[in-house]
Amino acid sequence: MLDNLIVGYRLKTKTGLWDAILRTSRARREEKESEEKARAVLDFIGLTPMAGEPVANIPQEAGKRLAIGLGLISEPRLLLLDEPAAGVNHDETKGLSELIKKIQSAGVTVCLIEHKMQMVMSLADRIMVLNHGSKIAEGTPEEIRNNQQVIEAYLGGTDYA
Repeated sequence: MLDNLIVGYRLKTKTGLWDAILRTSRARREEKESEEKARAVLDFIGLTPMAGEPVANIPQEAGKRLAIGLGLISEPRLLLLDEPAAGVNHDETKGLSELIKKIQSAGVTVCLIEHKMQMVMSLADRIMVLNHGSKIAEGTPEEIRNNQQVIEAYLGGTDYA
């Protein structure tokens, strides 16, 4: 798993083919830097105990965390997440929500596409709701929660407001 993050960080390095073949000081320095950065991200996403595990052997939530880590390894200011909680249970969703809050606290803006509305409501400052590809609402979580179009589109009526 650590190797996946190292490879992700290598895109930020300048080591070229000849540096790698000749094991230049730049190659050695950037290799060490890549591993240090990968270990820091692994710690940040909560997967340090699994560092040596092959990706094929890790649980689904750990895979989701690793995918988020791959997004974080390049030190973005904006992280786009497309349904990070798809296919995971309630407790795992809660863990991923906590990780996303941690990312936000670190100063990274997160743009989240997600169908788990409880998760979205707990994380978002602003929400845009689409129905069949068209925007039907935009606002704060409270505004969305009380929006009649959203209630009708997603809950089928007014009894859920």
